[in-house]
Amino acid sequence: MPIGAVAKAVPAAVDAALRRAASLLAAGAAAPCGHTLLVGRSSRLAIAAAAIAAIGACSDDGAVAAAGSDATSVDGLAIDAAVTAGCPKGAAGCKGGVRWVCNDQGTGFVETPCPAKTVCSDGLCVACATDGDCPAGAPCTQGSCQVAPLAIVTTALPPALVGKPYAAKLEAKGGVQPHTWSIGQGALAAGLQLQPSGAIDGAAQAAGAFSFQVKVGDPAGSAATQVLALEVKDSGLVVTSPSPLPAATEGEPYKYALAAQGGVPPYFWGVKGGALPAGVALTGDGTLAGTPASDGDHAFEVKVFDNGEPPLVGSRALVLPVKLAPLEIVGSQEVNLFITKLIVLPLIVVVDKLPVPYSAKLQAKGGKKPYAWAETPLPGMIKGFLPKAGIPAGLKLGADGTLSGAVSDPALVTEVKVPLSQIVLKGFFFAAEVSDSQAKPQKKQAIFIIPTVPVGGP
Repeated sequence: MPIGAVAKAVPAAVDAALRRAASLLAAGAAAPCGHTLLVGRSSRLAIAAAAIAAIGACSDDGAVAAAGSDATSVDGLAIDAAVTAGCPKGAAGCKGGVRWVCNDQGTGFVETPCPAKTVCSDGLCVACATDGDCPAGAPCTQGSCQVAPLAIVTTALPPALVGKPYAAKLEAKGGVQPHTWSIGQGALAAGLQLQPSGAIDGAAQAAGAFSFQVKVGDPAGSAATQVLALEVKDSGLVVTSPSPLPAATEGEPYKYALAAQGGVPPYFWGVKGGALPAGVALTGDGTLAGTPASDGDHAFEVKVFDNGEPPLVGSRALVLPVKLAPLEIVGSQEVNLFITKLIVLPLIVVVDKLPVPYSAKLQAKGGKKPYAWAETPLPGMIKGFLPKAGIPAGLKLGADGTLSGAVSDPALVTEVKVPLSQIVLKGFFFAAEVSDSQAKPQKKQAIFIIPTVPVGGP
């Protein structure tokens, strides 16, 4: 369909984009391609976007963009675009959550949707790309949701006061959400109820010590039980915060306000025994705040005073779990190479037969330090784009992530054109893997580019 005919069929909101496409075509922008833009059954916005994409993808070496008819794209209506910039057959990548695969002719990428209940990640259709794709509490590891066994986390309940509102929340981990709670054996204090969500609420009617068994189940048929004890007091001052406390993450800010009931507010707090995680402190108003510097379960006991005469005193043993953040390779700049992301390292100067010292350090966060780094082969699909990949002669990658040395041969420099863009990258491309120091280490891989500024040479 000629660009002029398309322009007459769309509203003014799209006219500007189509007029730009038409002017570029008239100026010969698409002439080197030797192809035309074919538009099938598409939305108006999709037509305009495809027109601009077609022109933007043209280049001096004959690249072309074309649009067909019946695949999903742009604004959710029908459009099928294959950008022919030359690609390794079968190479795949993800763009905007959509999977694209290089066609059998190696001339362009074609949208290839992933099957139901899978997502696109690094060019593959997998069960998950992030933890958010998995059932709550199940981490995503190498494209698969790792569902842990169902287990009850709550092992102790805060005390209650007769006639005072009570609220506690039972916690479980693993299994499949949603969890459903019930009383297995024994009974709660009269006036209190256990909700299917795990919340215990109400107001106890009499003092005493109560022991009972709780049960949690999940939709997959898994179940777990735990015996709990609840003390109900006639009066006094009690700490009502749960134990364990809401988990913190190592290296990330944490804040939680402890709570008490009874006596005369305001309350004044302190640590009676044990130790808080390094980096976290308890303020006088009962706020736990800071950035934990170590992982693990940190046990301590808090005490609280009220404002009465004489003051009432309460205490409670608590546990603050600090978990490790997921291991992640990071960089100050990234480039989307369509089928993968590149982490950009500092520039290297390459002068023919003149070594110029270079040093950079690969970066990661999360996991358990120290990290160990090593070069690793490129994933199979990416090798076609980066045939000369690898740390070049003259540079070495240390186990601590330090990349150092010098390169004095400009012929080693690789040039890559990024599909779906006019970006040309020059430099050295390589893949590296980082492992943390857990007993069962987390591992992550990434592809890096060391951009070059060639000086001298042919």
